[in-house]
Amino acid sequence: MFMIIYALGMLLGIALGLLTYKGYTITKSPTMLRLSIAFISIGLGFMMSIAELYIDAYSMVSTTLSTIGYAFIALAYSVQKGFKYMVPLLILLTFSIYPFFTIPGNSLEYVTKAIAFMLIVYGSTQCMMLSLASRKATSMIIAAGITLLAVAEFISWYGMIFYSAYYTYLAGLIKISGISSILLTVYTLTRRIVRIVGYNNNGDGDNN
Repeated sequence: MFMIIYALGMLLGIALGLLTYKGYTITKSPTMLRLSIAFISIGLGFMMSIAELYIDAYSMVSTTLSTIGYAFIALAYSVQKGFKYMVPLLILLTFSIYPFFTIPGNSLEYVTKAIAFMLIVYGSTQCMMLSLASRKATSMIIAAGITLLAVAEFISWYGMIFYSAYYTYLAGLIKISGISSILLTVYTLTRRIVRIVGYNNNGDGDNN
């Protein structure tokens, strides 16, 4: 079952990353480019989770890729100019408090997951603020999808401390639900943009 969840997450994440990159090539929007990097990283994180089923050494790689993805989501929706200093500060904080972690197992992975959770919560909060300001249904659906990613990350982090396959299974399903809702919304927006660009190009051609 985990193989199916991870494979589906990988496909959806990479598909969303490629779709947002297509949106970037049309609109040249930095937000689209950052989201593209974010979801490709998340998709690759799922791929490393598949590898983790066979080789435990890949677990930290999966966590790191997801954290990078969440950092780019937070950056994409950041409304504060000082955000660029936030990620280096969190990395410094990670290595500062790492020696004080006494949780059995890979303590650095626990801390990294905590940072991933903080980043995605920041990103979902900022996205929600922007969506409420615009009052567009598509923006609110994307914000809801990112919020689902935050919920999934919290459950995943909680499951590492109080280990249970149920938490991992639930977190994977919620994360896939969040990515799916964002994918469908971005797909709709991209098709709309392509139609508008095509119409404008045809109009320019007629005028010429």
